[in-house]
Amino acid sequence: MWNQLDALTGLLNQNSYLKQTGGVRCKGGVLVVFDVDDFKQINDRYGHIQGDLCLAGIAECIKKSYANFGYCYRIGGDEFCVLLKNGGNEGRCKQEFLQRLQEKRGEIAFLPTVSYGSAPFSGEDIVKVKDRADQDMYQYKKERKNRKRLS
Repeated sequence: MWNQLDALTGLLNQNSYLKQTGGVRCKGGVLVVFDVDDFKQINDRYGHIQGDLCLAGIAECIKKSYANFGYCYRIGGDEFCVLLKNGGNEGRCKQEFLQRLQEKRGEIAFLPTVSYGSAPFSGEDIVKVKDRADQDMYQYKKERKNRKRLS
């Protein structure tokens, strides 16, 4: 069991994600992806220990918001994802995640923002679903940067 967990965050790790999703072609589920914005700047400015603190805090927010409805993974350095069993829970989980992230900023003042995107499973393989979720996340990131620039 321990070899399936990411040591820093306690979430399922990339190997577990790859095993779990290898043959997934289910319908009704949703893949949600997360990317920590400008994470390199956190490590450069505050150091890697503080960067790890941020990753662990973000992972905690993901786990508390999504774990009752799916599987939570750390799939890369500052990348996370959730396999939701039922897409109907996505909106509620997302709102809880955003609220928990805001609360976590009370503990970690330099906690970075997190971009996210999602894509429903509609019978295709996980690579295509992940690509659609990533595109949704990049669109979200782009729109947020444009809003920031206009402010």
